[in-house]
Amino acid sequence: MTTEDRDRAVPAADPDTSLRAVFAGRRGRLLIALLLAEFAAAVQGIAYATVLPLASRELDGSRLYGATLAAGTLVTVLALAAGPGLTARLSPRGTLLVATGVYVVGVLLAATAPSMGWLLAGSALRGLAGGLLVAFGLSAIGGLYEDALRPRVMGLFSLVWLLPSLVGPALNGAIAAVSDWRWAMAWPAVVVVVARVLMGRDVDLVPWQTGRRTVAVGAGVLVMTGLVLATAASGSGTWGVPLLAGGLLLAAAGSVRVLARATAGDRARTRLLLCFTGLVVAFFAADGLVPLAVVEGLGRGVTATSVAITAGLVAWSVAGARPPRPGRRPDPATLGTALLCPALVAVALSQTGLLTGTSALALLVGAWGLAGLGMGLAYTRLSAQTFDALPPERVASVATAVAFAETTAVAFGSLLGAGTWSLGTTLGAGARPAIVGALAATVVVAALTLVTLASHRSGRERAGSPG
Repeated sequence: MTTEDRDRAVPAADPDTSLRAVFAGRRGRLLIALLLAEFAAAVQGIAYATVLPLASRELDGSRLYGATLAAGTLVTVLALAAGPGLTARLSPRGTLLVATGVYVVGVLLAATAPSMGWLLAGSALRGLAGGLLVAFGLSAIGGLYEDALRPRVMGLFSLVWLLPSLVGPALNGAIAAVSDWRWAMAWPAVVVVVARVLMGRDVDLVPWQTGRRTVAVGAGVLVMTGLVLATAASGSGTWGVPLLAGGLLLAAAGSVRVLARATAGDRARTRLLLCFTGLVVAFFAADGLVPLAVVEGLGRGVTATSVAITAGLVAWSVAGARPPRPGRRPDPATLGTALLCPALVAVALSQTGLLTGTSALALLVGAWGLAGLGMGLAYTRLSAQTFDALPPERVASVATAVAFAETTAVAFGSLLGAGTWSLGTTLGAGARPAIVGALAATVVVAALTLVTLASHRSGRERAGSPG
């Protein structure tokens, strides 16, 4: 037997996906800083959601409440849709400094706001800072970690949301009660700035393409316009149906253009990004409906709502913390998306009256836990695989596309779910039928995502390509 024959006969060793490999060297130190920044962003996002009603009441800002809530996301979407062209003329360190400066100004405007308009402006500036920097960490993960190790790294970002989700609302509510809503909004900024200072030590590792690059905002404006139209649907009476449907279709069309441009004609990678987008849309559409299903559909209170929401978030974090090894069958992403479909159907069944009382609540909580399990399996794999076999010069563009896909999908999903419910109740439907109708639309999105993903996997296997 020749040496070449012996090499072929010995199976290749599994790649090291241990935490020691994840956190080794300077890239591990940078990852710790990125995880701390993600934790701080989670705490801050929850803080704003918790105390914004208090701020609105004090500042007499009910008319601007919805705009303030949406401003940050819309500006982030626009910045991400422009692609890496916004930051291509800066170094990674320059981008980090500019984004942090804009972020601090946004927080100061919000924390010292004499009126709701200042709070809105602060939200918009934080959204701009997020748009400049949200792809920063993804570029580091996509460029510095091997394909086999990347799902494990993405799983850590899912896990880091667990503690803020469990204790964040209560903690920020307590801070607001003891001191003021302004302190509740401001204190997480300290952690954010510390994390970014730590990132600065190893920021030169981040793959970056500098130079003059086109800034294309047309598709981003299309997406923003669609989301704004869909947002206005619930208060528009009979015009709400075409506004919601047309707005969502417009946002979807703009999103496809952004993703196709970012992948530079790589259709397989574009399909993978679309599957990732569909997964996030389906989960977050239902995520906005679960509290309504508990309160409006089952007549329960805040404790039952917290239990239901926590079941999904904990399952997501735990399932995503240690993704299966590469090559595992069935494919974790396809399996996770498949689990999401019956889970959403079960949530809808809890609203039909077939079960009542504790049984209906138990079905809803269990179903949402199953949805979180599916999300944990699929989210980390899909987000990581968009970088597989990617040339270094394209990492920044794809990282921006992944960040855009997730940010837009969360907003899109919220409008598809809660927006459909609001429109249904405005037009005279009961709470439960409106919830079931909104969930039905969500199931359709999840099913289409599953079919597209299965087709993508089948095509790649026939071609002999990974992912």
